[in-house]
Amino acid sequence: MSTHNRITRNSESGFSILELLIAALLTVGIMGAAFSLLSRNQRMFVTESSVTDMNENVRSAVDLLTRDIQSAGMGLPRINGSYAAVFYKDGTANTPDQMMLINGDPYAPAADVEARLASSSQLLLLIPPEVTMVGNAVNPSISFLGRNGISVPLYASYAANPVKYLCYDDTKSMVMTLASGGSTVGYGSTARLQVQYDDSAYSNPATMFGSPVDTGEPDYATAKVALLGSLIAYRLNPDTRELERTEDLTNWYAVARGIINLQMEYRTINRDSSGAITESVSSAPANRRTMRSVIVTVTAETPDIAPDNKNYRQVTHRFEAAPRNFNLLNNTNLSSNTKGTWVF
Repeated sequence: MSTHNRITRNSESGFSILELLIAALLTVGIMGAAFSLLSRNQRMFVTESSVTDMNENVRSAVDLLTRDIQSAGMGLPRINGSYAAVFYKDGTANTPDQMMLINGDPYAPAADVEARLASSSQLLLLIPPEVTMVGNAVNPSISFLGRNGISVPLYASYAANPVKYLCYDDTKSMVMTLASGGSTVGYGSTARLQVQYDDSAYSNPATMFGSPVDTGEPDYATAKVALLGSLIAYRLNPDTRELERTEDLTNWYAVARGIINLQMEYRTINRDSSGAITESVSSAPANRRTMRSVIVTVTAETPDIAPDNKNYRQVTHRFEAAPRNFNLLNNTNLSSNTKGTWVF
């Protein structure tokens, strides 16, 4: 009987307090390690996602800026190269810079200005050979072949065709809209195109943008008139930390977020009286005609992480882009020893 009782007591015995304590400690340790690993992975995921977002914003900013800089001056030909189409507003090391790029329509012909009649807000233009004129001379229908060979109206009134034109020389320009459709004066080889612009809307784009240089009117003796393509500009919104872009200096929209600084420098090339070529980099060149490329520095941050967070990151990207149309002939003559081929 005693043997049976002893066997029953042994079969019903459980864990000791020491064993339970050890098991609890092991469980807590394993769970702590698991939560620590999970938290670390979560932080890594948030950091990598934010860094990816930051890199994508920088890439978007760089792609847009590169494309727009390369196309600056498109559709605005000059005798020596192209119109100086890059304008700047120089900030400081901590104040972002701004930049404006002017383009023309690459398909529309540019007309030479023969005279400006300021008193009547009129311009006399040499008729471009690329235009087609239908109807009478007093009120002709003028057009050119645009993209895909489609006929596009030219020199119509702003009410009939709401587009803008640029009257420009090498460095200065005026944006204008036409108050009435173009008409011809004279006959044969002496025929000229007469256009009347709206004097109240005759404005300098450099002044509109706030650039400190080339804010006057062009030299009408050497000026041309071209169909305006766009007035592209970039600025940094310090409140939202977004890079903003516009195509008309009126409607701005964000193209990249998490951008905290934007700086521009301009590489210029000059030739002195002896023919020696000098190169320099400036943030505010006085002669925009000598610009050869734009050096852009973009600083971005992880947009959704506060700076005091240990997952916060910053990146600075610096690149250089050259306008393909900017002073093209001057670029071609860069290695030439003939002094007369350069015009600044």
